[in-house]
Amino acid sequence: MLFSGLTTAGVLALAGFFLRLFYERYWSWRACIAEAESSCLTPDGNNLTGGGMVWSIPAAIFGLIALLRILRSIRRFTTRR
Repeated sequence: MLFSGLTTAGVLALAGFFLRLFYERYWSWRACIAEAESSCLTPDGNNLTGGGMVWSIPAAIFGLIALLRILRSIRRFTTRR
């Protein structure tokens, strides 16, 4: 199985980590990036671009893996009874 060495909590933590990166690097600044049409300079000096959207891909992948593992665990638990 894919990522079999990681627990479900570990995969869920990775999904949360990448989701946080996506939020910090793109989602919260999407209006500024769209207005500038290329990049946005934040008050703390970070130069953000539309490339921050890339962090949504690993967040979605790890989130889907965690969801599938949770659903599989629920199915195994309910069929044992």
